[in-house]
Amino acid sequence: MNPIWGHVVGVVTVILMVTFIGIWVWAWRKRHKSVFSRMAKLPMEDDPAGSDMSQRGGSST
Repeated sequence: MNPIWGHVVGVVTVILMVTFIGIWVWAWRKRHKSVFSRMAKLPMEDDPAGSDMSQRGGSST
């Protein structure tokens, strides 16, 4: 096995860790809290806007 292979694997591991930490930091920023809160409440809504086909004039047949 080529000795450079260990360095390549190490660099890829570091890149993946930095990417993961970057996404984690981005997701936990304060400005995303309101958007994520709204998205979390979507499944609890009884009638989401625009979900009824009869409101848009569509037919099922």
